[in-house]
Amino acid sequence: MRSHYAHLVLLDMVIYETHRSGYDPVKDVQYFWEQYPLSTIHGYIVALHPDTSDKENMERNPQLSEFSLDLLRTLIAYCIIHTHKMDLGKVSISSEVNQEVIETSKVISDFFQRVSQSNTNP
Repeated sequence: MRSHYAHLVLLDMVIYETHRSGYDPVKDVQYFWEQYPLSTIHGYIVALHPDTSDKENMERNPQLSEFSLDLLRTLIAYCIIHTHKMDLGKVSISSEVNQEVIETSKVISDFFQRVSQSNTNP
């Protein structure tokens, strides 16, 4: 596989690993917040953005700018909900929107697990 596609495989693997036996989403959440305080998250979002001082760049990719703001806002909100011990049960997330992605990733994950189990090459 070409190295410039390797990052795409890594991103896909994050979805597939959620289907493994024993997957614990709490561990992923805990790890994330231990590794990335809000100041670091903010810095990474800024670093991943094109030069935002150039209005032309902002206009060329408004979806990235909007997503980045929404992502940062959501992470801050989750952090505040946790630190203030607020009821996360009030947050309603539609599973219907993501159901197709979840089902497809399950099929692909199952396929790769079967292939890796049947592969007898060391």
